[in-house]
Amino acid sequence: MQAQAFLTTASQSTETVSLELSLKLYSYPKRDREPVKLLVIGSREAVSSIVHSLHQHRFAEVFEWTDFLPAPSETNPLQTRPGEVMKALVKYLPKETK
Repeated sequence: MQAQAFLTTASQSTETVSLELSLKLYSYPKRDREPVKLLVIGSREAVSSIVHSLHQHRFAEVFEWTDFLPAPSETNPLQTRPGEVMKALVKYLPKETK
């Protein structure tokens, strides 16, 4: 059995805080940012896989995504299959100045 450290070292703690701050930068609305909305639609397993993959690539934290939502119905323009669900994420990117 290996021992596991539950306390972080100073460098690990600094890296975590830095990552969290950079994630928060694009997770909250501000006047100088515009929202970009992302949808992932598919089976629960496939949607979860994409959300976790994007988390591993440091694109978005899992908690930033909405809970599972029913996919759009036949009256909505998106074409879906029975049993599909979706999750949404909003990121705020700096507005381009013209």
